[in-house]
Amino acid sequence: MTTAKLRERYVDLDGTRVHYVTEDGPKDGPRFVLVHGLGGSWANWADVMPLLAERGRVVALDLGGHGLTDVPPEQASMPANLQLLQRFVHSACDGRPAVVIGNSMGGLLTAQLAALDKRAVAGAVLIDPAIPPTPVSRPHPLVLAGFGIESLPVLGPRFLARQSERVTLEQQVDFTMRLVTSNADRISEQLRLQHLEDTLQRRDRIAQADAQHLAATRSLLWQLFRRDRYAATMDRILQPVLLIHGALDRLIHVGTARSLAAAHPHWSYVEGADKGHTPMLDYPDWVADEVLTWMDGQSAMMRKLTLARSA
Repeated sequence: MTTAKLRERYVDLDGTRVHYVTEDGPKDGPRFVLVHGLGGSWANWADVMPLLAERGRVVALDLGGHGLTDVPPEQASMPANLQLLQRFVHSACDGRPAVVIGNSMGGLLTAQLAALDKRAVAGAVLIDPAIPPTPVSRPHPLVLAGFGIESLPVLGPRFLARQSERVTLEQQVDFTMRLVTSNADRISEQLRLQHLEDTLQRRDRIAQADAQHLAATRSLLWQLFRRDRYAATMDRILQPVLLIHGALDRLIHVGTARSLAAAHPHWSYVEGADKGHTPMLDYPDWVADEVLTWMDGQSAMMRKLTLARSA
């Protein structure tokens, strides 16, 4: 754990043992649920959690097939994780609607949950969420190549197996952090060690880790191909939404975020000129400040929704 206040927990949800970490805050404050992206874990939020906990209770989970939440590979899919996230929010927040904050794949899941369950989500924060690419707003070529290989039934498993043979876990963690951030040198050493520890635990405890990752990747790509359904989901969100995106994001081109924001002018949009795909890692203070400032601006509605009990 990165701080003494963070507590590691498990909860059984319909037979799935879900791993999560929580930090207490003011009891009369909002509930925050943090949702990581593809290949991530709760640790992506470790430096943000104490900042949000000044307002209320914060919970960060490992989605199915990620971190220490072990599931059959088919349960690492987007639909399965949406169901898991919905059950988790109701369980972790005692029936109170939460401010759900998601990054990348977790951003898309957050949006889907907001559209699906108005009682679970008081407000949605989408940080560099997964957005369908366009011909002029595509990810970095290396990112496209990586996702393309992982999506193939035969080459995907071989690619991951060879990568684990050639590259140490430390190198894998370092490469990933440099890919998804704009300034990896700003990442705290404590956070780097936490990610390395989580990666080691996953390797030692999760037998089907590669199969889970590949299943999640294919499911995410399939949903991004369904542009009409994606747009319909976003249009169904009635709660307040904050869309945050890094202009230097190599995975989700900022042009797609600008188009998404333009299609939903009632949302709040913040663009980080010098930020990458996961600003929670290298700019946690900035992320927390943007979230809390947005909440203050939505004070009347957010207070009503976050403090109301489900009917």
